[in-house]
Amino acid sequence: MRVSLGRRILDVFDDRMDPRLIAGLGSIALSVRSRSRCTVRYEQGNWVHRYPAGIVVSTTLSGLTAQMEDQVAQDTFLYGYRPRPGDTVVDIGAGVGTEVRLFSRLVGDTGRVVSIEAHPRTFRCLHRTVELNALTNVTLLECAVVGEAGPVYLEDDAVDHLRNGLTSEAAGGVEVTGRRLDEVMAAAGIDRIDLLKMNIEGAELGVLAGSGDALDAVDNLVVSCHDFKAAGPTDAWMCTFAGVTDLLTEAGYRITTRPDDPRPWIPYYVYASRRG
Repeated sequence: MRVSLGRRILDVFDDRMDPRLIAGLGSIALSVRSRSRCTVRYEQGNWVHRYPAGIVVSTTLSGLTAQMEDQVAQDTFLYGYRPRPGDTVVDIGAGVGTEVRLFSRLVGDTGRVVSIEAHPRTFRCLHRTVELNALTNVTLLECAVVGEAGPVYLEDDAVDHLRNGLTSEAAGGVEVTGRRLDEVMAAAGIDRIDLLKMNIEGAELGVLAGSGDALDAVDNLVVSCHDFKAAGPTDAWMCTFAGVTDLLTEAGYRITTRPDDPRPWIPYYVYASRRG
């Protein structure tokens, strides 16, 4: 998905105008557009949007309101399973924290959310999102989740960093730590996962295939596959939907998909639950 021309133009203005002025104008524009009070401030390279329903931190001005983010997260990621009070949710590819507020609220004080993000710039937004929203039941891990432990490289597009996928050092990638799912669970001190959410730009099949016995501790999954982004034979590695579905079926999960949804990405979401 390409970054809009409007966002690219805004990035140019960010370099030329006082961020305080942009923040003031943005507060007015976003309040009008969302029909909800929005106060924007610029903070160390990030934009902090304060809405009545929560605080959104991003590297760009605008985007969804906190309430709209919660609605999208509910529809997109919780179609198969809705977390309950006391649950443990592991969010692999948490981005700037678009879903973290909703997950935190649903599991409550007795539950836990482990939010994992690999890209350093994106992780800084995630960390600030959790901090400003006072999400005390959230544990943050800065790493990539991989099928084979070791350093990996991520694309480093400063404009579209939320969609940075795996690449190589030769292609100008940024090096990050790679951990298997069992290592992540050990680092977070958890032995059971009620919901595992995965949105990692085409790397999902490798992670699941390399998870080994750790998958036995996962009751429900939602996996975003990225077949819809494959534009030709060179993008065949992104076509993971069939492999993910087969792997989880063989592991004993009941699979649900949404093939008739008109949004191009939703038919490639895999919702999996242990057979009851």
